[in-house]
Amino acid sequence: MSDPRRLTFDWTLWIQWLLVTALGWVLGGVLLPGLALVTAGLVIGVLQWVVLRQRLPEAGWWILASTVGWAGGWAIVITQVPTEFGFLTGAVLGAAMGTTQWLFLRLHFHQAGWWIAVSTLGWTAGLTLLTGPLLVGAIAGAVTGIALELLFRFPALMKTQE
Repeated sequence: MSDPRRLTFDWTLWIQWLLVTALGWVLGGVLLPGLALVTAGLVIGVLQWVVLRQRLPEAGWWILASTVGWAGGWAIVITQVPTEFGFLTGAVLGAAMGTTQWLFLRLHFHQAGWWIAVSTLGWTAGLTLLTGPLLVGAIAGAVTGIALELLFRFPALMKTQE
């Protein structure tokens, strides 16, 4: 017998995730444009935390993971990616942020390793498709939101206290 909850997609979670990621992208670049390389990750992390804190314990670590991943990704892009390979920016940012976020997600979900690949895909699509700057975060949020919804279907077993 299958669990009927696993057959229903949580549209509320997905829409919230898409919206906060899109808003975080826009606000992160607008608030302190000179520091957007760091502030976008921070603002995205804070707004995504608003969604996660309702569902996961110790979700505050998400903010740190997102900020460090985003800033680290930009450090890699700036120092290692030649300008003629700028199309790799989204992949590097997505992989870096996805990896640091995975450190948190692996404590809560089975198969959390997929998050790195999905984050890479989402930010690559957002930053390389000709969508315009306002849709970058929406595309990344839509892609990663699907993965997040699927992760919630397979939580890690809670440790029992003995």
